[in-house]
Amino acid sequence: MDATLRDDLRAVVEEAGAVALSWFRRVSPSWKADGSPVTEADRAVEELLVERLGRLFPGESVRSEEGSRIDGRPGAPCWYVDPIDGTGGFLAELAYWGPTVCRIDGGRLDVGAFHVPRLREYWYAEAGGGAWRDGIRLPRLADREIHRDDLLFLPSRFHRRGPIPWVGKVRALGSSAAHLAHVSGGGGLGTLIPKWSMWDIGCGTLLVREVGGEICDLEGRPVEPESVRPGLPLVFGAPNALRSLFAEGWLAGLVGRGNV
Repeated sequence: MDATLRDDLRAVVEEAGAVALSWFRRVSPSWKADGSPVTEADRAVEELLVERLGRLFPGESVRSEEGSRIDGRPGAPCWYVDPIDGTGGFLAELAYWGPTVCRIDGGRLDVGAFHVPRLREYWYAEAGGGAWRDGIRLPRLADREIHRDDLLFLPSRFHRRGPIPWVGKVRALGSSAAHLAHVSGGGGLGTLIPKWSMWDIGCGTLLVREVGGEICDLEGRPVEPESVRPGLPLVFGAPNALRSLFAEGWLAGLVGRGNV
């Protein structure tokens, strides 16, 4: 693990989290074309993250959800930035939201970070270097039976689509990055991400990979998010959880019923 890189990213996303907290309970949303909210806090955090990453990694590209960008040298690694993943939760004064960044180098994710300001959590993953929460390395996911208290993270409107035959409990935290982080940490056995861009899931993808989790499409086929079109529905989780989800085909059926 590159400890300098880990610590540099921690400093950057924690500074970004402090900026977001300075706007907490002080903003109203406007609405993007896709119907999702955006606030002055998103834009302030984006400005800081893009500037800091450009300074730390000169010559590398940066792409951010709200449109800011730096064009690096040809073939350079590219950073993807979500200034506040979970803006809806931020507006609702909930806990699970925060800045997340990831980098793709040579067509592969190689590093990612996610900070949850209200809980002071820092998640970090590095290809081949492990997944970490608050400086503690996460163990590999256990392949075990599913119990009635095990969590499946789904989008917040998913209950409208019909019965969900998961033997455990279903939760929605309002942040794809948080869902993926908690799957990597063993707090949930799986999650569905029906719509995404790389800034939403890059860090979480690495977190899940580094603890031995799997990533599949709705038919249960292994998928690498770097190699498919953004937005393709993806399922992440422990192998046993994914076997259960795909066993009867109900998950694909529910995803096909209208907008999530």
